[in-house]
Amino acid sequence: MEARLIPVKGYEAQEEILLSPDEPLVMGRGGSATVQLPHGKVSRLHCRVAFENGFYRVEDLESKNGTWVNDRKIDKVILFNQDRITVGNAEFRFALDTGIAEDSSDLAVDEEDVSFENEIRESAEVTAASSLLFGMEAVEALEGRQALERDLSVVCDLINKVNAEHHLDRLFETIMDSVMEVTSADRGYLIAAKRANGVLMPLVRRNREDIPTYARSTFSRSIVSECYEKNESVLRVDPRSTGDVSESIVAQQIQSIMCVPMRDENGPVGVVYVDSLLGSRQFTEHDMKMLSAIGSQAGIAIRRAQLARQVETLFRDAVRTLISLVEIKDKYTYGHSERVTALCLRIAELCELERSQIRDLELAGLLHDVGKLAIRLDVLQKPASLTDSEYQAIQQHPVTGAAILANVDNAEHIASAIRHHHERWNGGGYPDGIAGEDIPLLARILTLGDTFDAMASNRPYQDVLPRDEIVTEIESESGEQFDPHLVGLLVTALREDEAFINRVNVIYRQKGTGPTDSSAFD
Repeated sequence: MEARLIPVKGYEAQEEILLSPDEPLVMGRGGSATVQLPHGKVSRLHCRVAFENGFYRVEDLESKNGTWVNDRKIDKVILFNQDRITVGNAEFRFALDTGIAEDSSDLAVDEEDVSFENEIRESAEVTAASSLLFGMEAVEALEGRQALERDLSVVCDLINKVNAEHHLDRLFETIMDSVMEVTSADRGYLIAAKRANGVLMPLVRRNREDIPTYARSTFSRSIVSECYEKNESVLRVDPRSTGDVSESIVAQQIQSIMCVPMRDENGPVGVVYVDSLLGSRQFTEHDMKMLSAIGSQAGIAIRRAQLARQVETLFRDAVRTLISLVEIKDKYTYGHSERVTALCLRIAELCELERSQIRDLELAGLLHDVGKLAIRLDVLQKPASLTDSEYQAIQQHPVTGAAILANVDNAEHIASAIRHHHERWNGGGYPDGIAGEDIPLLARILTLGDTFDAMASNRPYQDVLPRDEIVTEIESESGEQFDPHLVGLLVTALREDEAFINRVNVIYRQKGTGPTDSSAFD
């Protein structure tokens, strides 16, 4: 399983921290801490992140100012995907690979069995529609036909929401938000696997606002395991008042639990777990059938999104193969496409682009020089000045690159950014000589990133320029080569935003070119 801590603020190194299931990570300001945070509010050994019984957990090590998860002070909690961990002045985002590796430990079974007066089980081999049609007696108990129509409407609305979302992380969030709305549960968890019958990991958590902190990351793992492994929906209500009831059930005052599989035609891909606490309404058999209908549709949608991610991964692998071919031909630009892409994504953060635009910009950055594959090797690597015809051949590489993308579905914006990344704001660029806002926004960002990298990287004809000179050169081309608005954003960030400067510096240090540790970028 791949899990990371992504720095949000207050961590000077800025690089993402890869977590290992085998080695706990300790944060603190002391020399023995894995992640050193030299802040006054951080204790020498402040907190530990470790993999235990199938979950990553964060534990406060009796620090002076406490460890906080999602703005709540904690002692020890399970971490869910996208949780925010605050240690002193530093903040990190916990990120799980939602594909989930297959070599992870499975969900551990509760040490104590959960004992309830009443339990209902039902095979999940039902469709979303038929799961609601469970006998006239139940329909009559819900005031007849109007109640059934209302419930069908709720499920249909959720199906529409789920089918409209194709991004895997947002899909998980959409499913869980809908589940909490439909069930009125106090706590809810979405727990998913990479593939049918794969390993489970918790990904999304929802709690009622007044749920105490100690009860925000706990659920019955035994019920989750049974539901997933047996492909059965489970409803348990009324914990027994005898002495054999689980201590965790008593402490958390759990009144009823529902757990249903999310499945596709090949089997379960995860589960949805919800519970209600003392003083809340108890779940009914009808609630379980409603949740089963949701789980059926959610499983299909999750599997579809996972397959889409696999296809995109294959596509990105093909992209990187093309990049390597370009770099073989043009050895002086090794790593150029990846640096340009990373820098363009930093500029995109300043512009607040939509997610789809960021995706297109990333692929355009990686592929912007792919048209060089069509240029003769002796021209591309010619050490002397180019002839007019050779220079014209070089100028055709944006056109050729765009043509390569022309037959790829849904790649119009990527092809457009590639075609126009050598246009100039004043209209003096190539291949089409367009100007100003007629140049696509992604191409304008790509132009800025491409030129920046040329100045910030070692080339045979030019040493790395210091940051101040790069900023001055970019400013001098505002309104000429570059979009003035983009120049303003980038120059301000390079002069005033230390976090932005650090992220830019990391791009070049990691690639082994451009600014070094003694560079003006530090």
